[in-house]
Amino acid sequence: MMRKKGTISILILVFLGTFAIGALLGGQFKGLFKDTIAEKNEKGETINVLFMGIDARDGEKNSRSDTMILASIDSQNNKVAMVSIPRDTRIKNTFGRDEKINSVNYTKGPEAACKEVGKLLDVRVEHYVITNFDGFGEIVDTLGGVDIDVETNMVHRDVSYSINLSKGHQHLNGDQALQYVRYRGGPTADIGRTQRQQKFIKALAEQMFQTNTITKLPKLLPQIVKYVDTNISMQDMLHLAQIARKIDIQNITTQTLPGYPYTDPSSGASYWEADKTKAKILVSSLLQGKTFPVVGDPPSWISKNQNKYKPVDLPLPDTLKKNEPEPKPDVKEPDTIDVPVPSPGTPGDGNTNNPEPDPNNPGEEPVNPDPGTPLPPEGNPGGNINSSFKPHTINP
Repeated sequence: MMRKKGTISILILVFLGTFAIGALLGGQFKGLFKDTIAEKNEKGETINVLFMGIDARDGEKNSRSDTMILASIDSQNNKVAMVSIPRDTRIKNTFGRDEKINSVNYTKGPEAACKEVGKLLDVRVEHYVITNFDGFGEIVDTLGGVDIDVETNMVHRDVSYSINLSKGHQHLNGDQALQYVRYRGGPTADIGRTQRQQKFIKALAEQMFQTNTITKLPKLLPQIVKYVDTNISMQDMLHLAQIARKIDIQNITTQTLPGYPYTDPSSGASYWEADKTKAKILVSSLLQGKTFPVVGDPPSWISKNQNKYKPVDLPLPDTLKKNEPEPKPDVKEPDTIDVPVPSPGTPGDGNTNNPEPDPNNPGEEPVNPDPGTPLPPEGNPGGNINSSFKPHTINP
């Protein structure tokens, strides 16, 4: 059976599902556990959990993370901020070379990925959840599907998978939901995909906490255990579930890491360049309900040759007018043009159109017997060649 590939937000589904399952049982365990997340909660610290979606073979944990979302939980104010980090975000490795952030989990493991995201966003990240993409459709189908407004017709086909969704509000089953969160077509590409995933998260969360959905959550537990790897203990999950019960969906703020596209002029590699100033204050801003535009203006150090990502300044109308040639005045053409053509002449035949030189005036210019017909210019090699045609009128 062919494995499904692509980028999806099953990790958030698991995140919310775990919370909800814990919420069903949390009352039985209240006060029994004292752990790291509980301690942070008591100190009023924000709890940061990095969710990574991977497409790995069975048993593999270290693979490139196609999806990275940091969930920051403020239990004191019952708010959650979720930051989607584009997989092509440019970082520096230990040798000072450029690499994409999605490679960190593959080369160094999830703890290093947590550290890299923490450095990028200026927060402390200690907890992670890694989810394989297998089973996504089964989980959505168990929940009964998801209602969502598909923004545009989505069509994609290759050897790995196909996408075919029509525009409009509809109820998506598991396979259709997978298509929706994987689609990266259109001008916004991967950035648009992260925004669709955020939209899907909220739609799913709204449905998961409905009464008729909560009763289905225990069926998800075997699937969650099968497809998830995490360093969060069950006690910590139950404590998170206690927090989740108090959080209103409206208090979940989502945002893609602000930045801009960047192509390295030497290697040709394409990256997402984070706006480091905004990145450092992003989590705290989101917890206050403030978001930023996702795509910003590149800084001055970006190569001037990067016209792909720079707007082209068109000339102003006055400039265009200045560079235009002066218009020529309209000249009315005559209806007919009279072209006089001299007839051939022979010395002594009486035809004065080609007179002989006057022997009495040697060295003088020849006398033109017909002032109405100009003489050919001196030195013109064709000046003495006469047409055999008589003058006639030419209609233009």
